[in-house]
Amino acid sequence: MKILIVAGMPIDEITGSYDVVIGVDAGNLHLLHFGIRPDLAVGDFDSVSADDFLKIKNQSRKLLKLPEKKDDTDLEIALNQAFEISDDAKVTIIGALGGRMDHMLSNLYLPTTSTYRAHARQIQLVNAQNVIRYYPCGTYILKRLEGMKYIGFVQVDTGESLEITGAKYPLKAADNFKTIYTSNEFLTDTMTISHKKGMLIVIYTKDEIPKK
Repeated sequence: MKILIVAGMPIDEITGSYDVVIGVDAGNLHLLHFGIRPDLAVGDFDSVSADDFLKIKNQSRKLLKLPEKKDDTDLEIALNQAFEISDDAKVTIIGALGGRMDHMLSNLYLPTTSTYRAHARQIQLVNAQNVIRYYPCGTYILKRLEGMKYIGFVQVDTGESLEITGAKYPLKAADNFKTIYTSNEFLTDTMTISHKKGMLIVIYTKDEIPKK
């Protein structure tokens, strides 16, 4: 099952086909703007007006209204709902990057936390400039994504054990001395990565195209 979660940061478009669509707080307004009726609207809705909340309530198939004071973020609860719908779902999250740095970092690192590590390979964060995926310890063959020139790596509790082969800038674990490696590139359609513990955040990215 493919599930789309739409958070509240600005988005230019919504593409692809999904079995379930979940809106998070103001992300529901993005869905309605693009003519998509949320299957589930989640949030405390502190970022929308009373009129907009009424619109969301009336046009969503199901509404989960959350208290403002809670231990988990609206996005976390939406992600929990996604895996309650289907434990093996492939989840794409959009509208979660940019804006407030504390929110963005929380969203970026969310799949690396103990709560979601079992599902980390099923989650990706996407915006117009980035596709972010998550890899527990092991060996993986990464495929080039069309339009994404660069690839970066963020090590989370890996002990700096990352190895990269088949890339423009290969890396041996013995030479690993950074937590973050940026601006690597594919030489062919694939490269191989491995790490022995922790989590790896893999960021496919490209330079921003200036708006006319």
